[in-house]
Amino acid sequence: MIYLDNSATTQVRQEVIDAMLPYMSRSWGNPSSIHALGRDSKEALVAARSKVAALLNCDDDEIYFSSCGTLSNNCALLGRARFAEANDRGRHLITTRIEHPSVAGPCQYLENLGWKVTYLPVNREGFVSLKDVEKHTTSETSIISTMWANNEIGTVQDIPGIANFAKERNIFFHTDAVQVAGKIAIDLKAVPISSLALSGHKFHAPKGVGILYVRKLQNIMPIIFGGGQEMGLVPGTEGLSNIVAIGRAAELAQAELAQNREKLLSMSKIFKQHLSQVDGLIFTGASLLTQRLPGHISFILPGLEGESIVMRADLKGLCVSSGSACHQGIIEPSSVLKALGLSNEQAKGSIRISASSFNTMDECTKAAELLVTILNTLKRSVNSEAPTAIA
Repeated sequence: MIYLDNSATTQVRQEVIDAMLPYMSRSWGNPSSIHALGRDSKEALVAARSKVAALLNCDDDEIYFSSCGTLSNNCALLGRARFAEANDRGRHLITTRIEHPSVAGPCQYLENLGWKVTYLPVNREGFVSLKDVEKHTTSETSIISTMWANNEIGTVQDIPGIANFAKERNIFFHTDAVQVAGKIAIDLKAVPISSLALSGHKFHAPKGVGILYVRKLQNIMPIIFGGGQEMGLVPGTEGLSNIVAIGRAAELAQAELAQNREKLLSMSKIFKQHLSQVDGLIFTGASLLTQRLPGHISFILPGLEGESIVMRADLKGLCVSSGSACHQGIIEPSSVLKALGLSNEQAKGSIRISASSFNTMDECTKAAELLVTILNTLKRSVNSEAPTAIA
């Protein structure tokens, strides 16, 4: 099997498994307990927090552990909205039309509560215009939220530009950076982001652990309540083994960032070179590989359905994904692809390839050649079934 669906989830690294196992079998105490087992657990939690902070170049006490990126996004947006309401700040939020549901959902919820939410358009390559952000900002704007990189089309936004704009106007700026960790450098000392979300299983930690970063002096209020863990923002007994795991994954991601980025960019070039041979294929997202997630390629092939391509690839031992969603047998086009200006029919034929450091160049070449064969075969099949025009 060749796995090329790493934007969905990644394989847990063996080093990460080795790091977390002792905290499932021996050092399994509650970090809030004051006895020896609890103190050992607390030390492990503190060490993990420091490793994540090093990856993001921020202070340890700006890092909060959560269960996933979805919870982190919800805590940041809804928690800041609570703070804005409690302090009579404006109830206008700016976001984009291509956000992940874990951002779009809270925005829609706030709309139902009476907030005004502006959903900014993107251009054909999925970029948000800073001029559009400026144009729609008013005296009532108190939150801006833009994802750092899109999971479906790989486009990387100008996060430093938007963050600096927000800082100049004293607006809280949140970014969903779930797709970025381990692929693009995140320097929170240099980029004035107010809050940020990560998910462990996107960079070789297990599922069930995420990160919420909140800059000092940028207040958010809790949206869930419990025993006060994680300084009250994400309460609940900490999942210690998973936290140790994300700390180790962050440590490895930081150490290997430059090497991994170059390797993934080389893989992107392999995919793009081979897929360019398919007649009628249209790449989606940023056209320049340096402006998209390394290792990420997405495309559509009009006339074909993405689900059919995914299933054909699966039969050959190749794991890729489609941007369309199947609900009760009905294939629906991706809202992200529709935001690019693609028609429903075009959007249904979408495919995403996302590599990781576990992949090899030979694997990528083999996968690219296999995909070209599958696409051409499906095209011939569709064309042979097309009705013949009657003179």
